[in-house]
Amino acid sequence: MESPIRTCWNAINGAVRSTSFLSSFVGIFQGVICLQRKVSIRDHKLVYWFAGGIAALSVLLEKKSRRDELALYVLPRAADSLWYILVNRHLLPDIRNAEVALFSLCTGGIMYYLEYEPDTMAPFLRGLMRRFLACRISTADQPPNLGASYSYVNTLNSGHTANSEDRHARNSRSTTRTREELNLEAFSGL
Repeated sequence: MESPIRTCWNAINGAVRSTSFLSSFVGIFQGVICLQRKVSIRDHKLVYWFAGGIAALSVLLEKKSRRDELALYVLPRAADSLWYILVNRHLLPDIRNAEVALFSLCTGGIMYYLEYEPDTMAPFLRGLMRRFLACRISTADQPPNLGASYSYVNTLNSGHTANSEDRHARNSRSTTRTREELNLEAFSGL
């Protein structure tokens, strides 16, 4: 670590910012509901939607770059809530241990992207998975498995006027470059 004080300050600043987001979200939601109950006698379902919309504005406290991560944090909870609502209304069957199947499906999706499209994953996540799962994303002697997303972006970058031989030569150069970029063994500390 080059500057431990600055790293600690950034970590504390990020933690306080994220904690402020989460606590203000809950506080605003509960505050709107309590205010409505003080003002009105009747409770209406629309008030909860309104409170959620106002509380969602607390995401503006978080950095723009972290909002995607927060969306990934909130998405499984939203899916879980939707699942229980649909089961309670008897729109979906109550499947025993369905959360295990859902976890397996999500983990399978993550492992697919780790194996076939590692460039779409955050470097931090790839490093964590490499450390804890002891998996290799790519090696120097083995070309990476480039998926559909990579091919599509490569096609867009190559332009529409190039002939197929030029495209093939360009794709082989970018495959070599990408293999070197995705080799995590080259990074110190990972």
